[in-house]
Amino acid sequence: MSLYTTLPPMAQRAALFEAGESREFPFGSDEGRDLELLPVAAVGRAMRRVLARRAPQALQHGPCEGLEPLREWLCAHLRAQGLRLEPSQVLISSGSRHALDLLGKVLLDAASPVLVQRPTRLGALRALRPYGPRLVGLRCDGEGPEPEAFGNALPGARMAYLQSRFDDPTGRSIAEARARELARRIAASQCWLVEDQTYGDFWFDTPPAPGLLARGVEHGVVVGSFSALVFPGLRLGWVAGHPRLIARLAQARRAAEPQPCSLSQWVLLHLLREGFVERQLPGLRMRLRERRDAVLDALQRHMPEGVSWVRPQGGVHLWLSLPQGVDAAELLAPLGKEGLPLLPGQFFDAGAGGCASFGDCSQCRFADDPEGAAPVRNALRLGFASLPLRAVEPCVARLAGLLGGAARASIRSPARPAREPARQLAAVRLHRLSQA
Repeated sequence: MSLYTTLPPMAQRAALFEAGESREFPFGSDEGRDLELLPVAAVGRAMRRVLARRAPQALQHGPCEGLEPLREWLCAHLRAQGLRLEPSQVLISSGSRHALDLLGKVLLDAASPVLVQRPTRLGALRALRPYGPRLVGLRCDGEGPEPEAFGNALPGARMAYLQSRFDDPTGRSIAEARARELARRIAASQCWLVEDQTYGDFWFDTPPAPGLLARGVEHGVVVGSFSALVFPGLRLGWVAGHPRLIARLAQARRAAEPQPCSLSQWVLLHLLREGFVERQLPGLRMRLRERRDAVLDALQRHMPEGVSWVRPQGGVHLWLSLPQGVDAAELLAPLGKEGLPLLPGQFFDAGAGGCASFGDCSQCRFADDPEGAAPVRNALRLGFASLPLRAVEPCVARLAGLLGGAARASIRSPARPAREPARQLAAVRLHRLSQA
């Protein structure tokens, strides 16, 4: 008997998505940073001091919403971004993806329309996808989502998931004038704003403008990550904003776990009170900027004609567009387990109006953008946080070699139809399950 016939529909949906992802990730996933960027000594000192001074609290249960002093620190941190929040409006999560999962549980029903940028963060798509939303990809230019397309998609939408500051995967921010216009439109709608600022503190040249929630949008929350700000293995994040929604998220959280890790919170709080962020963040920005510049220089030297890229304003990723007809997943397949921080662009793109499984079937139709409706395949994301400077040149040269081979193969071989995504069959099966 097949596994899928013995599980209820929601469990089948989750299992299918996980299976599809594991088959299509043969290369490095770039989920971390190079060891040079990790605060090993500072974390060791903090851990020893917490156990010496706070062991009774750190080794016990704590509040579901997170330690109040930690939430107070976050409110002060967000005040510099124009947000005036109280600790009761903050929930400490087990990373930003956990916060997005809670938001999916509370806000989404099957087929709920969710607006996302094209491209957008893969972790967000993974977190929201099991709840079966209808993902509606928004056309974007260099300043962010196009206002007219955004306004047309808002009626009836349940959630707008936007990255306003240094998005993953392009490293761009929504421009000041565009942010004002998008905030005006969403404030006049019934759609919940979920604003992801996971990489918002990693600016390279100039600080970004305030996000959307700080511009008069009441029905929304902002999501962020201490894991990105301090070190990835910390697994603490946060969601802050509308008080009633935060209360519902806390209720949903209690169903799966009673609280975030007390020991991790006390270690983090010790680091924050000692001024860790103020001392370390400028140096981290500088080292990330050095890696970005090294990657840009190497791309300029090695990339063949027809390849373009976005110059990141911040964050830890860079987005490359490949020549038409090049499938990034097929291009990267020969890398096997080399562990290079490269991922195909199709995983970051929900299409112009597809569904949770990136399929086009009887229950979901692409938006009125037939030429650009399907997820992009000739693009990829390069993560430079996990690339030491000495590894930049070999990585880019390896990629350029693969592109050169693809170009020679296209000259020798006649054109053939684009390969359908591996998830297409899974998409049809999922909708049949949801109808049962």
